[in-house]
Amino acid sequence: MTTTTEAPTTTTRREGRPATDPIDLEVVRSRLEAIGEQAALAVDHTAISPTITESKDYSVTIMDPQGDLIVGAGMVLFHFGAASYSVKATIARFGDTIAPGDVFFANDPHHGGGLHPQDVMIQQPIFHEGDLIGWVGLSAHMMDMGGMVVGSFAPQATDCYQEGIRCPAVRLFRKGEEMTDVWDILINNIRMSDIVEMDLRGLVAGCHSAQEQVGALVESIGRARFVESLRAIRELTEAEMRRRILALEDGVYKSTSWTEYGDDFYEIPCTLTVEDDHIILDFEGASPQTDHYFNSKPYIIAAEFLVMLAHRIARDLPFNEGIFAPVELRCPEGTVVNANPPAPIAAAHMHVGLNAADVAMQAFNLALGASPESPARRYLAGAGFESALGNNLWSWQLPDGSTDAFLAFDGNWVGGSAGRERDGTDLGRNPVGIGAEGSIADIEILESWYPLLFTERRARPGSGGAGVHRAGGGTQMTLRPHGVEQINGTMFGMRRWMPLQGIAGGAPGCCNEFLVHHSDGTTEELDPNSAGTPMHEGDSFQMRLACGGGFGDALDRDPESVAVDVAAGRFSADDADRIYGMVLAADGSVDTAATTARRDALRHDRLTRATPALRPQGDRHVSTSSDAAVFPLYPGVVQQGNLAYAEESGRVLAEAPAHWTDGCPVLEERRWPEGGPDVVFRTYLDPLVGRALHVEVALADGPRSFEVNPRRWTEADHR
Repeated sequence: MTTTTEAPTTTTRREGRPATDPIDLEVVRSRLEAIGEQAALAVDHTAISPTITESKDYSVTIMDPQGDLIVGAGMVLFHFGAASYSVKATIARFGDTIAPGDVFFANDPHHGGGLHPQDVMIQQPIFHEGDLIGWVGLSAHMMDMGGMVVGSFAPQATDCYQEGIRCPAVRLFRKGEEMTDVWDILINNIRMSDIVEMDLRGLVAGCHSAQEQVGALVESIGRARFVESLRAIRELTEAEMRRRILALEDGVYKSTSWTEYGDDFYEIPCTLTVEDDHIILDFEGASPQTDHYFNSKPYIIAAEFLVMLAHRIARDLPFNEGIFAPVELRCPEGTVVNANPPAPIAAAHMHVGLNAADVAMQAFNLALGASPESPARRYLAGAGFESALGNNLWSWQLPDGSTDAFLAFDGNWVGGSAGRERDGTDLGRNPVGIGAEGSIADIEILESWYPLLFTERRARPGSGGAGVHRAGGGTQMTLRPHGVEQINGTMFGMRRWMPLQGIAGGAPGCCNEFLVHHSDGTTEELDPNSAGTPMHEGDSFQMRLACGGGFGDALDRDPESVAVDVAAGRFSADDADRIYGMVLAADGSVDTAATTARRDALRHDRLTRATPALRPQGDRHVSTSSDAAVFPLYPGVVQQGNLAYAEESGRVLAEAPAHWTDGCPVLEERRWPEGGPDVVFRTYLDPLVGRALHVEVALADGPRSFEVNPRRWTEADHR
């Protein structure tokens, strides 16, 4: 059985209904956006935990009466799609009993919750003259929801009942009257209840602010115009989103990655089909659901993928239900991408959810790379930072015996992958997009709130993600206990073994590392999915975050740029020589002649060590005199008629409909030659010059993890 989510096609103008004036419509949309931002400020001013007030892990979403997304505000865009799903579940659960003054709470991803149980969903219906006209939903991360581990991220949980209290939609307020018994159930089952209660009440305050102001907006413009504006906002966005998808080459594009838990790997394959103005994401073949804490749900993957997709092709469009409408998701039930109870789900939005969304995005990048008519081709980049987070939480006991904790949101700031026209950004995030996902908290505020001393926070140095354009560095942060005898850590990070990959021959990035430097001089590496790690006075914890992949072969990077990186201490002169083939003269300048010779030797060495091509094409070249049309197939690989060839050398790689890598020698190298799982880097080479065309991160002995099959390629031999 598969789960499908797809909205029907709509138009910008319907029979018998006048089109809304575009200026009036933008005024209404801007006012709704401002209402969301003011509700977010209400949360900021009334919540008390640094998770919300400093790291900004909260959101505001305004929806129509059916729960479809209209506008969102706040830092965490991933919440927006999840809020819509949650409200729709509330409507299905309570139906006609929903009344003015009701406020609902939900946090169970299995039954109408948000991204995960700690991201609670507070929802309030908006009425006008007795009729439901919309919804407002607010979400934020709560420091605890009970369960076996402080913070409720329980890597050792084997079912959802161990993870904490989970609720389908329940009323916190009924017709304006507080439901004290429901509040008591929640507060009685969580740690740090004073903080969590204040944060929850902050979300309720934000709901109240938004619903009052939406009501005032309806009064000022009239109900008919308001309803029509909501419809038009969505329809105009959908029409433009479909137009941009039409610029993609119809066809089938596949990508596969794996989610780690210890030495176990859970497969997440995605087949993306582009059909006219819509796309289908099919996760058939995903691993069965597991007893680890990161099983996910289709709506979570959709909520995260659509933000990533909007960053790439719709950064200038309003982010509403129209963005979601052209996308269909198929997630087989009973798998890690569509788990059923009692599967644990405390990290439903991370290891599997974000990885699945990123795998879908990598498949989309393959489609984008093969689509000459899409303006977004210039934004091609390696794997997203989102699926390499390195989060952790530290807790301790207060003098009165109660618990306090710090959630290290610095674990979100992974180094960004490089793109077609740029290096990746340090401390991650997308340089082109529609918003951020949280904020870096001020060190002084954290040290004043928590018994911690931060001794380091910077971009991690290193040569990971090398390429013509290189990746940025992830966060490197060190902290230690200060004023308490012991603190206890929970790690819930990703990618200890399998790094993010680049594109167009760019090298993969580095992996996450969690280290405890003990007072006796020894260093302990922590499992990225573990709990109960003690740290005592004199010990320190160092988090070294992963980074994304590079763009293009590192041996083609501008030598002067490499020299600048060496001078800045980003990586060493030895790395520059070994990875980039750059030779420095005695005065520190680039030795151009020696660098050229070194790079030629490294390319030749690749070909010498590589396994012969699966289907060698000999010395076939494309005809430069041919008037046949040339189309991109993959960055650095082009199609002419039924032939794929390396763009720079002209050497033929394959005949349609074969995989374009069939004619590439393959250099396969173990990522962890001195222990660890069999993760390999497969470099597909230009058979003439040894240039890296693509570097694949995969498990040894497995098949290729990607396919590029635009229809014009698979049907080329029939034309």
